[in-house]
Amino acid sequence: MTGSERVHKLIGLASDIAAGENDAESIGFLGQALVQTTLPHSDPGVPYFERSSGAVSLSIIANPKFGLPFGTVPRLLLAWICTEAVRTKSPTLGLGRSQNEFLRKLGMRTDGRDCLRLRTQSLKLFSSMLSITYQIEGRYGLKNMPIADEAFVLWDPHRPDDRMLWESSLRLSNTFFKNITDSPVPIDMRVLRALSKSPLAMDIYSWLVYRIFLLRVKNRPGVMIPWAALKLQFGADYGDSPRGLIDFKKRFLLRLKEAQLFYPEANATPQDAGLFVGASRLHTRHTGSAKLSRL
Repeated sequence: MTGSERVHKLIGLASDIAAGENDAESIGFLGQALVQTTLPHSDPGVPYFERSSGAVSLSIIANPKFGLPFGTVPRLLLAWICTEAVRTKSPTLGLGRSQNEFLRKLGMRTDGRDCLRLRTQSLKLFSSMLSITYQIEGRYGLKNMPIADEAFVLWDPHRPDDRMLWESSLRLSNTFFKNITDSPVPIDMRVLRALSKSPLAMDIYSWLVYRIFLLRVKNRPGVMIPWAALKLQFGADYGDSPRGLIDFKKRFLLRLKEAQLFYPEANATPQDAGLFVGASRLHTRHTGSAKLSRL
């Protein structure tokens, strides 16, 4: 698909979403730390990864057997996990009785390629350890947390439509469950799925929703975020050279325009010094119920 074909498709999806009604199924959630910092966009080829956003840093340590989670699928998985945890108020989540049933829950296709991607990235994600740190006015905080304490995936990968007698399940660690349910960020799941060809576009959309909410809560008209800080948060794999910053900025602005197709009210204006984000209309009717936390 060419760039122009992709844009035309996104414009159509954005129009369909704007014309539709928000319902309970369209509202999803992400943990605050997962919006402030992000997973790798592509395979980093190392067992450790870190991203920072201001005072908050997220590091991921992989199980060497499986490697680090990266790309679209872990983002869809985390959005589903956070949404289900917030809705059910339970750390034990049912994944469905067949692999294809769960793929449909994530908004993914049920072909062989997506089956393999789901299986591979699930193993990477569920076996990883997250570490969130923050430093505020000389104070330092740290939380280490596995995503899951237990995962029982009973599907037959060679027969993805077969329904098992027992439902596959995931039990989140208490620390991770508390972290994602204490301060969830409301998002539109339809938008996240529409942008799922680009992990960066997914990250920018979720971050814009959260950043504008912060401005409204703090009664601030706007904030200027330097390009170097945005690169540290969203594009640490572009390298530290001036060329790396230029390449990141070009890609970031491209994906920002795609995110703004679905959130046209968002005041996010590129300037020489950085990106100006202004207090704008909130994206979802549930955003006002979110709250702030340090982690």
